[in-house]
Amino acid sequence: MDANRGNGTAGNVRPEDDTRRRTLRTIGGFALLAGVYGLAAFFSLRLALVEENITPLWPPTGIAVAVLLLFGTRWWPGIAIGALAVNLPITESPFAAVITAVGNTLAPLLTVWILRRARFRTELDRPRDVVVLLFAALSSMLLSATIGAASLVLSDQLASGEFWTSWSVWWAGDSMGVLVVAPFLLVAWNRAHHRYLPPRRLELLELFVVLAVLAGVALFAVTADVSLLFVALPFVGWASWRFEQSGAAPAALLVSSAATWAAVGDRGPFQGTDLVDRMITLLGFNATVAFTAFFLAALVSERARSREALERGAADLEARVQRRTTELSDANQRLAAQIAERREAESKLRRSERQLAEAHEVAGIGAWEWDLASGEVSWSEEMFRIHGVEPGAFPVTFDKAIGFVAEADRARIRRTTEVALEQRRADVPDVDYRIELPDGRTKHLHARARFSLADDGTPVRMFGTVQDVTERHEFEREHRIADTLQRSLLPSSFPEMDGVLIAARYMPAELGVAAGGDWYDVIALGGERVVLVIGDVAGHGLDAASLMGQLRTAVRAYALEGHSPTVVAERTDALMHEVAEDEMATILLVALDVEARAATIVSAGHPPPIALGPGGARLLDMELAPPLGFGPHARFGASTTSLETGEMVLLYTDGLIDRHDLAIDEGLRRLIAAAEANRDADPEELCDRILGAMVSGDVSDDIALLAVCLTPTPPGDLRLRIPAEPDALSEMRRRLARWLDAAGVPADVQGDVVLASSEAAANSIRHAYGPSKAWVELEAAISNDEVQVVVRDRGRWRPPRGRGGRGLFVIEACMGSVEIDRGGSGTEVRMRRPVRTKVAP
Repeated sequence: MDANRGNGTAGNVRPEDDTRRRTLRTIGGFALLAGVYGLAAFFSLRLALVEENITPLWPPTGIAVAVLLLFGTRWWPGIAIGALAVNLPITESPFAAVITAVGNTLAPLLTVWILRRARFRTELDRPRDVVVLLFAALSSMLLSATIGAASLVLSDQLASGEFWTSWSVWWAGDSMGVLVVAPFLLVAWNRAHHRYLPPRRLELLELFVVLAVLAGVALFAVTADVSLLFVALPFVGWASWRFEQSGAAPAALLVSSAATWAAVGDRGPFQGTDLVDRMITLLGFNATVAFTAFFLAALVSERARSREALERGAADLEARVQRRTTELSDANQRLAAQIAERREAESKLRRSERQLAEAHEVAGIGAWEWDLASGEVSWSEEMFRIHGVEPGAFPVTFDKAIGFVAEADRARIRRTTEVALEQRRADVPDVDYRIELPDGRTKHLHARARFSLADDGTPVRMFGTVQDVTERHEFEREHRIADTLQRSLLPSSFPEMDGVLIAARYMPAELGVAAGGDWYDVIALGGERVVLVIGDVAGHGLDAASLMGQLRTAVRAYALEGHSPTVVAERTDALMHEVAEDEMATILLVALDVEARAATIVSAGHPPPIALGPGGARLLDMELAPPLGFGPHARFGASTTSLETGEMVLLYTDGLIDRHDLAIDEGLRRLIAAAEANRDADPEELCDRILGAMVSGDVSDDIALLAVCLTPTPPGDLRLRIPAEPDALSEMRRRLARWLDAAGVPADVQGDVVLASSEAAANSIRHAYGPSKAWVELEAAISNDEVQVVVRDRGRWRPPRGRGGRGLFVIEACMGSVEIDRGGSGTEVRMRRPVRTKVAP
């Protein structure tokens, strides 16, 4: 019958299953309550005085009241079922049994309603709760006694003359159930739920002794020939006083049960009296015992709580007195020291004022105040100095102060002040503005102000500070220039090369206001060669960005001149000693031969590159060398490594792996792990995912990231369009050879096809075009185990001068079939060559 059980479902229990379980639990609770009610009624009816259904002690009513108080009135159906089950066998008329069951149900409900309206506490630890319980029991049980006795009379089970006799027994029995049984159950429940202080072992033994003595005294009192019921009261009081509710409940139940037994058996003080007198005596005695026991227990509980509160208050008061005494004693000592300290404080105050003025002077902060009623404005000495005049040089007014403000900012300052006055708010928005000094200079100021308001919200005083932020303004301006310069120097696009995918990312530092010197570049040298460059100039600001631009330009120029990476590093180092001998920078050069899949690496104090392929990530070997600008005549060694098709080369600056919260070794380990976790990504995705994994918040240094992937030759036909210039033939031969190799063509066949195609393209360049810009097209395909190549131009062939070359002879010797189609729109050479067989001589 626990009404406090959770109603939620767990796991994947369906709502209908949960509803069914709750319904079954409720029905089970009703059945259990009805069974307990019936069992108590069965033993109580053994004491019946009228017929078989009226007894002077009716515990079911006490059980019903206790259940309704503890678990809620929604359990009334269990009481009604139990009452009906009890009354049907002992009542001749089913209708009378139903009416009686209704009375047995309504009376406990009425009792609970009265108790709850009176804010009754089930702990019975207040005297008012005992009084309310007595009133509720005696008044509400009138209802059940009247309904029950009337139903028996109306059903002719009782004679009308027996109504008052039956009514008195019924009222006494139900009232005793509420006054004796219900409190006993409530105390037992609260004791089980630790709402009372647990008795010590000796106290528990004493309680058993008291109850045993009380049982003997009660038995003697109810069986004596003279009326000695009063002798039990001292022992009831003893149990109540010593053990409060835990002793009062069993004592009252014990004495009331003994008195009821004597009344039913016409024994002791009840002997020889009529039934009505017996019931009045019994009810009065039991009510007195119950009231006395619980009222005394409540008084003791209340007194104990008051005593505890008083003891706590006394202890608190004593602590306060002791603390106050100590404070007064200390105050006497402090008072003597304060006189000396006051003199020292005055000296410190004068010194603090001087230090504050000096601090304001160093920070460029001036203070001011404006009395709105008088219009008087006062400036600190630093305010005068900020405005370029001697302190106290003139009397300050609002208009005089506004006169220093630049013309373009005056209207905004006036409007801000007027709006703040109209809105009557203490806070005033910060303002940045410019002033013009008497010597013609311009300063940038940052002003903060507040209003002091009267009780009615009227502004009476305005005060604030002004800070000279000219240097910061210039610094921010320098930062914007440096940042713009840095971004403009980074490549906006990369050269398009077959077999190469390139991606890069640049993330500026978010701490501080200065741009950094990180940079990267991709330099295409022609002939399937490309130089990857990444560098980091020490420091921040416009100087670092400018130096970065010079180094980037120098590296690009030296690389395009055809110098090796080692020479490029040495010459760049020499240049840095010339233009910025006190600066340092790191640089990493990776010269990549796309066709040979080889990389030459030169590092000047820069972190090593990472190669990322299907097998994982690895650091590429390189020779260690100092940064640029570290020392004169530095030498830089080169390392060569091979790469696989599909491998990615990753270059980065130290801002990615070396931070205040991350050691460089740990940062490098995390970078390798992040690269391996995303080795299937393309360069664009790889850059984004690495930054997402490595950068979780603000970064204190710039980050540059460059990723280059060697892609396999795409399958399918080959289409090339090259400039009609001899220098373009080598590029065409390389791309055609790589395509043939990817298609699985044997090496000897590759050589024949490349040679024939080169000769055909050379003839078009030599004979089809003049000095103007033109193009030669090449298409290659493999079909039916045969290489098919078409070389096409859009020019008009000129007759050869002198003796012709051997180009056509070479083409026919290398290819199995050659067809030449010359027309007005150009010339087309179609060549075929078996892949697996030799060409017939």
